[in-house]
Amino acid sequence: MSNTTEPGAGPNRRALLRAGAATVVVAAGMRSVTAEAVPAGTAPKGGAAPQPGGQDHGGASGSGHRAAPSGTWDRFKLSPAARTVRPVAVHTTTGSIDNPKYLIQKSGSAHTRLNGAGASVTLDFGKEVGGYVTLTFGDASDSNQTIGLTYSELSTFISTTSSDGSNGGSNNEPPVTYAVAPAGRLSTQTSVPTGGTDSAGTPVSQLRGGFRYLTVVNQTAGAVDLTDVSLDIVFAPNVADLRAYPNYFSCDDDLLTRVWYAGAYTVQTNIVASNQGRVWGPPNVGWNNGARIGESGDTVLVDGAKRDRTVWPGDLGISVLTDYVSLGDMQTVRNSLQTLYNHQASNGALPYAGPAVNFIGNSDAYHLWTLIGTASYLQFSGDTAWATGIYPKFKKALDYITAKIGSNGLMSVTAAADWARADADGENLEANAIMYRTLLTADTFARAAGDTATAAACVTKAVALKAAIEAGGYWDASAGLYRDKPGSTLYPQDGNSLAVWFGLVDDATRTAAISKALTARWTKVGALTPEKSASSVHPFPGGMEVHAHFQAGLDSNALDLIRLEWGYMLNAAQGTASTFWEGYRTDGSSDYSGSYMSASHGWSTGPTSALTFYLLGIAPDADGAPTYRVAPHPGGVGHAEGQLTTPVGVIAASWQDRGPSGFDLSVDAPSGAVSEIAVPVQDSKNYVVRVDNKTAWDRTSRAYSARVDGGYMVLTGVPAGSRTVTVRKR
Repeated sequence: MSNTTEPGAGPNRRALLRAGAATVVVAAGMRSVTAEAVPAGTAPKGGAAPQPGGQDHGGASGSGHRAAPSGTWDRFKLSPAARTVRPVAVHTTTGSIDNPKYLIQKSGSAHTRLNGAGASVTLDFGKEVGGYVTLTFGDASDSNQTIGLTYSELSTFISTTSSDGSNGGSNNEPPVTYAVAPAGRLSTQTSVPTGGTDSAGTPVSQLRGGFRYLTVVNQTAGAVDLTDVSLDIVFAPNVADLRAYPNYFSCDDDLLTRVWYAGAYTVQTNIVASNQGRVWGPPNVGWNNGARIGESGDTVLVDGAKRDRTVWPGDLGISVLTDYVSLGDMQTVRNSLQTLYNHQASNGALPYAGPAVNFIGNSDAYHLWTLIGTASYLQFSGDTAWATGIYPKFKKALDYITAKIGSNGLMSVTAAADWARADADGENLEANAIMYRTLLTADTFARAAGDTATAAACVTKAVALKAAIEAGGYWDASAGLYRDKPGSTLYPQDGNSLAVWFGLVDDATRTAAISKALTARWTKVGALTPEKSASSVHPFPGGMEVHAHFQAGLDSNALDLIRLEWGYMLNAAQGTASTFWEGYRTDGSSDYSGSYMSASHGWSTGPTSALTFYLLGIAPDADGAPTYRVAPHPGGVGHAEGQLTTPVGVIAASWQDRGPSGFDLSVDAPSGAVSEIAVPVQDSKNYVVRVDNKTAWDRTSRAYSARVDGGYMVLTGVPAGSRTVTVRKR
């Protein structure tokens, strides 16, 4: 694939689409203006800006990225410092238990003793973990005893008789039992279970991918002495140091910083070895996490830590962004995409889910998400070699799905499987918003492949689709929202949010109306998701809504929603205190078959990328070009800093909002990476904008083509070097 994508292609495209396809094609030859920024490896200057440090290593990216600098933000990292961890508290006990806290405190000579059948101790690891458990028994244990193990992500589902559901069928998961040898050791990786599973013959299948609570219950009449309980972490096996993220984020609102790192940790627990997925079809009893689910490389990015442990393309629509801005593990993303393409049908249809599920061709929406993920991977990695190889499959998939666009310019969904929303067929708004995004990113991807005819066709289709939505009876001015379909009484969270986030609607008055209407539907635990049910709160479309509020320029709405919904999940007494849930109801209960709900689900991490792209302000080109925009969205936050590792190096930013007094922004980035820099300006007539003390704006442009756009002063052509942009009253 030739590297022919022109820098700066994306920032103007959404505006150009208002004028029609011909304008876009003409403008394609004008995509050459970029701003140079500063070399990677030096910190922003000013305020509390960090001093970059770290060395190349096999860090959290799995690809040798340099670690982000250390700072106060490290206290919010949830990734363990070592792969062997131990419980931090005793949650509950049942029956006759001696010295239950010994396993935590390790003081005194008396071990934890479980006396007789039904005696149990529930151990709390303090956060979501996953892997293989090791138990060590004292020599005073009685002979011929049996213990059982149960697991739970949420405290709601702690039980001595069952683990929380995970197998996807019966979800009949009684205690997995093991024989106890006095002075012996039990490992769930190698010890053969005596009951509680149909997979006893393959001990490694008893890997438990996600839990916070482990319950050890005596199944027999004698005494069992426990001297130690530990867990070997298995997620993200491709990295040596789980805490060595190449990127970071920090702001003066601790809850927002916690959310960013919890999103990163959620996705990290979803990076699994290619041979440690969930078996499908499910066993009748217990679970089996010994399936091969990846066919390229050693790791894949799955939907959830506990379940389904399968590559789902829709989930990648959010989790890939989270991975990119935090862990930077693009190799795992590539492995996941390649596995999906390996199962492409002869007609071009892509999987609804990868192996071992292998549902092929029954989801138009997830088909589109794979195409978006493919373009995102190229943009975030710069891996033109892989993109060259995959392009024929990409093109075949694009032709397959665009054939479902009718003469009216809209896609009609015929393969209606989706993320669990209702009424997912026909010309629904959500699917058409995803199609619109697909067409824009496919334009850039095709141009990078040298396929200008396909690129131009994608733009033409995008223009027509946008016009069809506008003329098609979707907009309801009285509600301030789009209908799911013309005449429908459903005003979906996902469709409205994606329409704003993806630029299907870009009229400022309308996007503000949508933001306001969505905000009016918030509950005490988060934003309502009516396309699932009248009592559903689903962080997957909720993350879309966060991005939409930012995109609409209503930054405080976005931040308030993050605090409300993601703050609820982090602080809920029954939660993991570390990861984000698949979906729940307005009363806080599971919205996925009780205990079957995943409590560490990557599709629920939308705020992590939003905080980097908008609040911090380092955002990739909206339509896939290899350039970035630095434009902070403070939303009432006073200070933020962080960095994003790109294919050409690190972009770092640090800013201070001084309110009426002004604004300070420091930027440090590789040459050619940043197409424009924008700073918020309250009143362009009464403020002076300077770059390194050189006046860029004083009632008129003085340098860097300074222009006012929607409350921002936008600068282009800023020269290389460490740059500080200041806004001050005249």
